[in-house]
Amino acid sequence: MWYAKMYFSEKREFFQYDATGTQGAPNVSREFPFLESLLSFLELDCEALAPALRQIGEDWNRLITEDDRQAGTNAMVELAQLKQRHIYLELLYVRWYDRFSRMGAFGDRGSEEDRQMLDELLSLPEQLPLYQRQIQRFFELVLDVDGAGRDPQQQASRSYLYDAPRDPELFTFRPIPLSFEPVEPGRCSPVLYSGSIRDMIDYSLRSCVERDITVRRCKNCGRWFPQTGRVSAEYCERPVAPGEQTCREMGAFQQWTRKQSDDPVFKAYRKEYKRRFAWIKAGRVTDTEFYDWSKQAREKKAECDSGILSLEEFTAWLKRS
Repeated sequence: MWYAKMYFSEKREFFQYDATGTQGAPNVSREFPFLESLLSFLELDCEALAPALRQIGEDWNRLITEDDRQAGTNAMVELAQLKQRHIYLELLYVRWYDRFSRMGAFGDRGSEEDRQMLDELLSLPEQLPLYQRQIQRFFELVLDVDGAGRDPQQQASRSYLYDAPRDPELFTFRPIPLSFEPVEPGRCSPVLYSGSIRDMIDYSLRSCVERDITVRRCKNCGRWFPQTGRVSAEYCERPVAPGEQTCREMGAFQQWTRKQSDDPVFKAYRKEYKRRFAWIKAGRVTDTEFYDWSKQAREKKAECDSGILSLEEFTAWLKRS
């Protein structure tokens, strides 16, 4: 059975699952920008997660070997705290919650499924950093537009022999449970029916290659971002805190500022604007007089920008206006 659905639609990615861990019955849908789950996982501090993951493993072991229900409850409490750190960990919680609930209902602790889940928990402190290194290497050799080039298909074919990576540090692809179905009105997409973090990483990387999507480090923040629009984009649109500007918005403003600082027409206008604005505080002009002048000055600047007035004529008008 599956615990979560994951799919991409245009420049977005979606996760659907049941908040109480019920298999195959999603009632929660989460939406992110394309590839955001993978990129934020790459930036996750996995070393900080390791102590909690090891404790969860110990608690789960006591549950399935000693029928220690309190240890099982402690494991679920820890997983509930971890799930707030990343969507992958939230789906980990969903899977364990389902098994813990079924164990309570049917009293079938100690099954092969429980032992496999224990092995998975115990391996995560080492596996998560390994996945991060493999993703980073895949970016460097296949998806990085500045380092690997603009053709992910070609770079991937050079980096793998059948399904085996030529570089041992690269991610190894395996069969994953994919379907193909309508995901929204008028649109179908491959859909991953995921049971593990590894499946979601696999699906994200192969989707980039299939869709010829490259990545680049942002010129402002230094983080990776997918080039889902112009391949020449240098600034990212990664999520930011409410009220903050994205790097792309900041980059556009910085470019505009640099351009204007080299523009003699703008410099002349700006110099006079600042001088007259100071007149308001000095009481030499009223607010209304200043804004009337400012409107005329913008109109004259536009005439100069379009070539109707020369720079000398515009400067002379500013002095006598």
